[in-house]
This record gives sequence, C-alpha cells and structure tokens, in this order.
Amino acid sequence: MPLRPANSPLSPGQSHQLDWFLASTGLGCNPAHSRAAREAEFAKLDALPDGALRSMGLSRRGLAAHVYRDLFPKGVS
Repeated sequence: MPLRPANSPLSPGQSHQLDWFLASTGLGCNPAHSRAAREAEFAKLDALPDGALRSMGLSRRGLAAHVYRDLFPKGVS
C-alpha cells in the first residue's frame, strides 16, 4: 500500500491516480514542491459530478493530466 501524507486531501485511490500519472508521464521529474496545491485542485475537481466535469471539457480519467497540464501539456498517451 502506497504511503501518503496524513494532511493530504486525497483518498488512497485519488493519490494512486496522481502517482500513476507521474510515474507514467514524468520520468525524471519530481514536482513535489507543488504537490499540495495540485492535490487540492484534484480533490476539488474530483468532487464535482460527471456532468460538471463534461461541461468543463474534462473527464474523471483525465483529471491528473489536467492538474499537471503546465508540466506535461500532452498528458498521457
């Protein structure tokens, strides 16, 4: 089971989703300095209903790519 900070706003599943995104996209990159802000954005978006995400042009599956879009503009292929 992966470890996560006690003060993280994410569930273990959400944390796993972000970790998997970084592992598959950001080899050699450690964006730890901005992790807390990105976790907060991810949690806020993940709490929205699917319809609200669709109206924003987002999908639940693409949330990790969205919160890291400035570092990885193409997301995961």
